[in-house]
Amino acid sequence: MLHQWAEDCSIGWLRNYKEKLEEFSICKWKYFSDYVNDAVRVLVLLNAVKDRKSIKATENKIKLFDYYLKFPCTMLSNDFQITQQWNFDEYYAFFHWKPNLVRYRQSLNYLRAKGLIEKISEGNLIIYRITDLGIVALDSINSPYKNRLIELANYFIPKVQRLSDKKIEEIILEKSKTCIKNGGVNYENPNQD
Repeated sequence: MLHQWAEDCSIGWLRNYKEKLEEFSICKWKYFSDYVNDAVRVLVLLNAVKDRKSIKATENKIKLFDYYLKFPCTMLSNDFQITQQWNFDEYYAFFHWKPNLVRYRQSLNYLRAKGLIEKISEGNLIIYRITDLGIVALDSINSPYKNRLIELANYFIPKVQRLSDKKIEEIILEKSKTCIKNGGVNYENPNQD
C-alpha cells in the first residue's frame, strides 16, 4: 500500500503518506496496511531511542521493542489499567510472537531507500538510526495512531532498555504462557462504569 502512494521524490512520498494517514484518521479506519504500521512503528522506535546511547538499535532489538508497540495490552497490562474489553486480534496474534523477519527487513529496506533511516556498522553490530528526513516525516504525521505509539514508546523504553534481548524474549514467552493458562487476556477495566 505504501508503494502505491510513494513518488520518486522522498518529499513527495512524505506528502502523500501524510495525506493518506490523515484520510484514515478522518474516516476512522481501524486498520492500516501492515507495512504502513510497521514503518510507522519503526520510525517511532528509532526516534525514541536516538538519544539513548546505551541502546543499540539492531534489527533484533527493533523487533523485540516493537513487540511492546504491537501488543501493548498484553505486554503492559500489569502496569496500567486497560480500557478495552477483549482484544481478540491482539490475543490471537500474541501466540505467533516470532516476528515475520522478511516483513521487518522489507520495512527497514523501504525506510532506508526513502532516506528515512540509515544502516550503520558499529563494531560487529549493524544498527539503525533515524535520519533528519525521518524525523521530519514522523513529525509531519498527524495521526492518533502515531501519537499513541509515541506515548507507549516513551513509557516502556525506560523500563526495558537495560534488559538483554534474551530477557525480553523470556518476558514475551512468560506472557504467552500466562495467556494460555488463564484462557486469554482480559482487558476489562473494573473501574469503568
